[in-house]
Amino acid sequence: MRITSKFGEYERDQPASFRIADNFNLFPQFMFHLRRSQFLQVFNNSPDETAFFRLMLNREGVMGSLVMIQPTLTSYSFEGAVPALLDVAAIAPDRVLLLDCFFTVVLFHGSTVAQWRRAGYQDQPEHENFRALLAVS
Repeated sequence: MRITSKFGEYERDQPASFRIADNFNLFPQFMFHLRRSQFLQVFNNSPDETAFFRLMLNREGVMGSLVMIQPTLTSYSFEGAVPALLDVAAIAPDRVLLLDCFFTVVLFHGSTVAQWRRAGYQDQPEHENFRALLAVS
């Protein structure tokens, strides 16, 4: 709170007036994930797991370390791939979500995409776009 109040602009007693600079926009979200990461919260982790995660954080470069702290979520649709917020609002029936946590990669198919996949549309020649969507993700 103190750091965002220092770098943000706001009018006293008006929470809706809070604005933060564009280059500082993702910092609160990043700090949220860092404080809850396995690097700082060691409860329910063995000392070996804690040492392993911290060793990997120190060995990895900047981009890998950022993904370890704040996973990336990419949303694939027929329009293309776009980054998505780590929020339940990213789930849609016609989308494929790819969550990259550095140590784990999770692929989620929306309900419509999963039904099409079970029906075998990707094997039919008239559904080339659907096959490409599954191949990209």
